[in-house]
Amino acid sequence: MIIKHVSELVPEKVGDFKRWYLSRADRGHSLAVRYVEVDGIVPPHSHPVEETIFYIEGRGLARVGEQEARIKPGTMLVIPPGTVHSSIREGLEPLRYLAIFVGNPEL
Repeated sequence: MIIKHVSELVPEKVGDFKRWYLSRADRGHSLAVRYVEVDGIVPPHSHPVEETIFYIEGRGLARVGEQEARIKPGTMLVIPPGTVHSSIREGLEPLRYLAIFVGNPEL
């Protein structure tokens, strides 16, 4: 069994957001889970595998391809491989979410 708590991990700062690797995919294990906290914007980007995002705090706007969605706690997005996407915080409260990837040992 593996037990981790985000308070025990060192975050990686990238622009307007920080991410904590709760599970990093490695040889023989194709799942990666990140905890992400956004103070502004996660710039447009894509991944070669599907990403599922589950928002747990804050409010904002998600852009996925040509579509936009209002996000709040409890919103889930499933983003197809290769699709450009971003998240934008609205208001003063940080936007927090779990990003879940399956199938790419590089993540």
